[in-house]
Amino acid sequence: MERLKKQQRRAEWQIRVGFLLLLIACGLVTFATISSEHADKWVNHTQQVRQAIIQLYSDVRDAESGQRGVLLTHDPRYLHPYELARQDLAATESLLASLVADNPSQAALLAKLRPLIDQKMGELEHTVQMQTDRDDGSALGVVKTGVGLELMEDIQALTRQMDRNEAALLEQRLDASHRTRALLLAATLFAVLIAAGVAYRVHREGASRQRAIFEKNLALQDQIQQREAVEMRLRQVQKMEALGQLTGGIAHDFNNMLAIIVGNLEMSLRHLGKTDERLKDLVSRALTAAMRGADLTKSLLAFSRMQPLRPKSVDVNDCVRSMLMILQRTLGEDIQIETTLTAGLWRVFIDRPQLESALLNLAVNSRDAMNGKGRLVIETSNTYLDQTFANTHVEVTPGQYVMLAVTDTGSGMPPDVVRRAFDPFFTTKEAGQGTGLGLSQVHGFIKQSKGHVQLYSEVGIGTTVKLYLPRSSAQQDAEVFAETMVFALNTSKKILVVEDDPEVRHFVVACVNELGYAALDAESADAAQQKLASHPDIALLLTDVVMPGKNGRQLVEAVRPFYPKLRVLYMTGYPRDAIVHNGILDRDVRVISKPFSMQELARELKSAFAAETV
Repeated sequence: MERLKKQQRRAEWQIRVGFLLLLIACGLVTFATISSEHADKWVNHTQQVRQAIIQLYSDVRDAESGQRGVLLTHDPRYLHPYELARQDLAATESLLASLVADNPSQAALLAKLRPLIDQKMGELEHTVQMQTDRDDGSALGVVKTGVGLELMEDIQALTRQMDRNEAALLEQRLDASHRTRALLLAATLFAVLIAAGVAYRVHREGASRQRAIFEKNLALQDQIQQREAVEMRLRQVQKMEALGQLTGGIAHDFNNMLAIIVGNLEMSLRHLGKTDERLKDLVSRALTAAMRGADLTKSLLAFSRMQPLRPKSVDVNDCVRSMLMILQRTLGEDIQIETTLTAGLWRVFIDRPQLESALLNLAVNSRDAMNGKGRLVIETSNTYLDQTFANTHVEVTPGQYVMLAVTDTGSGMPPDVVRRAFDPFFTTKEAGQGTGLGLSQVHGFIKQSKGHVQLYSEVGIGTTVKLYLPRSSAQQDAEVFAETMVFALNTSKKILVVEDDPEVRHFVVACVNELGYAALDAESADAAQQKLASHPDIALLLTDVVMPGKNGRQLVEAVRPFYPKLRVLYMTGYPRDAIVHNGILDRDVRVISKPFSMQELARELKSAFAAETV
């Protein structure tokens, strides 16, 4: 009994000591939290200063742009951005002055900057007034003196110097913030360890079970997420397979019945005399309707992958060239057809007439989406679909493929329409304008040919349909694809991934981290600018081209003056030449097309870091 009492007293003493240590640890956590908040406050202050500097320079530049527009076009509408910039300038100067009041060096630079801005705004106001007074020659004469240009260069130099000063301050304050966070983490860990020790002493078995349940729950959640993604794709494949089997069986039987009907109607026409003109007309109409039914069953058989194919080794480039005249006549003169055909294209093993029919189907769909006027881009290239891509697309076999892409500048499709685009009899056209079997027929033919088809579309931008055709085995025997995955050699480089689709963003970030780089992510251009301000050591911007709000090109144009050494790699689901022809990107920029494999991303990143900054 005495022994048990001693053990109980010892346990109580240990618990009291544990609580005392826990109180000490909580005090440390409180102190570290206050210090961390103080450090974060200064980091936010520095970021506000940098934003104010950028806004100040932007206001002056906008005012100058409005002045130039008025002088060049004599259009008073350009006075609106000029007046807005003038109105915002004073508030921005006042805000910046209040923000740098605690920094003598920055306040001194701002004091130098203010008279330059006043002179610049005076020069702009003077020339605008001259133009208002119809003294265009004198106004242009003032511009040609170069005084305004020199003032802008001086203003830009001072704002960049202030921004560099703030960037240096930001680095120091980030270091301070990291140190306080490390102290906070250490204090928190200490508190957690003490609390865990007390809890272990009091509830050893319960805590152990709780940890085990928590870990299993996390593992199950991860497995559920992975399974849901695969099952969603599998359900789509199974749905299409089930529809294919159903329509194929019906079409096959219906085709047999139509063969009997057509044959008997033709025999009847041959035996009807010339005096039976009315009866012959009725039989001819019935025969025409039966033939239309036969064409419909052929489309159903194509969707169900039961049509008879005669595949052979085909040059896709030659197939496209031979179809150009037919396509131009079919689409009309208001559709501009452009082709980008890769030299050295692999041959494919496919039924050429069916491939030509699929290309014609896609072109007609594009014409309807463009209302008979726009641009159609046909592109070919060699590509490789790896195991990572095949894992998320259950019908794809890893290997070499030839990609045939058809891109239009039509109205595009919302996501719910994209998901149903390949369903049979689904159409967005008005009644009587189509059967809804065009894309279904293309889908069935490509799948029957062991290929793959993907559709990308943005409302108001256009649509791209990519056909992946399996490379001819005869060529595979002669040319073996072999390429080693390239991994990063310098893991200190940071890459900012900008992508509005969360699933795509998660995948790209995972690839970048897997390749050895440090990945940050942003869902929009505005979020990307904030990340760049917070992380000035970002070495490369990997951004989607088409995004809500600012697109990728506009994002790069906005940040380039402040990050001249930042490397840029664009990514897009549209073929490179199609998006260049549409004027969204310049031809000399770096672009990687979705879907891309990890080795393609590794190669493009390595090339971007090896080249000079552009």
